Amino acid sequence: MSPAAPSADPADGPADGDRPDVPAVPASSLMLVRPEQDGDTSVFALRRAGSMAFSAHATAFPGGRVDPADDLPDALWEGTDLVAWGRRLGLPHEPVDALGTLAALDPAEGAGRVLAAAVRETFEETGVLLARDAATGAPVDPDRVAALPDDLRDAVERHEVDFGDLLRDEGLRPDAGALVPWSRWITPHGGPRRYDTFFFAVHLPAGQSPERMSSEAAEHGWASPAELLRRFRAGEVNLMAPTWWQLRTLADAGEDVHAGRSRFEPLEGVMLVAGQGPAFSHADEYLRDLAAFRAAAQVEESKDNIL
Repeated sequence: MSPAAPSADPADGPADGDRPDVPAVPASSLMLVRPEQDGDTSVFALRRAGSMAFSAHATAFPGGRVDPADDLPDALWEGTDLVAWGRRLGLPHEPVDALGTLAALDPAEGAGRVLAAAVRETFEETGVLLARDAATGAPVDPDRVAALPDDLRDAVERHEVDFGDLLRDEGLRPDAGALVPWSRWITPHGGPRRYDTFFFAVHLPAGQSPERMSSEAAEHGWASPAELLRRFRAGEVNLMAPTWWQLRTLADAGEDVHAGRSRFEPLEGVMLVAGQGPAFSHADEYLRDLAAFRAAAQVEESKDNIL
């Protein structure tokens, strides 16, 4: 994958001097995957509510922006090599003109915040908790997760309960080892919101399952990557380029993803540029699928799709 170069053609958008310098806010998105009895792989996806300010109506994965709660105490990272994680995530490098805020941080610090956001957002949105017992190192008992108060997820999302305090009080640590770095996509310039999103794959922890969704999701469920791609071509689901790419490469990966293997480390940021051809693997295939979606669309396309 290679980032597109910044546009120098005024027809492609405002000149650099006229364009507001909107920073790319770091974010994390998680692809929960599970093997099926027929040997296929399913991924958990949700359709974002039409009221969402960004990527409304799009079918996507759980996730969201990094926030102050993701600056976890060092003790919670005991046993996790955040320096190595910084290298795996490709930090502090980013595409030219990306204006990402992670570049100002030490790579290990940035990696810790991105990983914490992936764990926290997954818990908030689905109830799945990617954590290990701090004393034994064993994956958290799913019965312990099920026994947590019903309103705890909402309290974490509202910042009434600090996520780091929750982990510490429960004697848990983030299970960074379960996360497989998959890709990094940066929202192009031109809109009021920009994100520097790291995508991870993770095998659904034994005994856990996604429960009640947050208000950000209009519907949700499991499907194979190939099925979601087929439904996109049929106009039944709306996939923005980053989501399409994750599904396309998950379909290629097969059982590798269940073994915790990624083909894309260290991650290279992809930043699309309005008015230019997309610069990512399988881009021509995506444009053909997008044309098919638009011809058959049964759902509204997100206004944030620049292609």
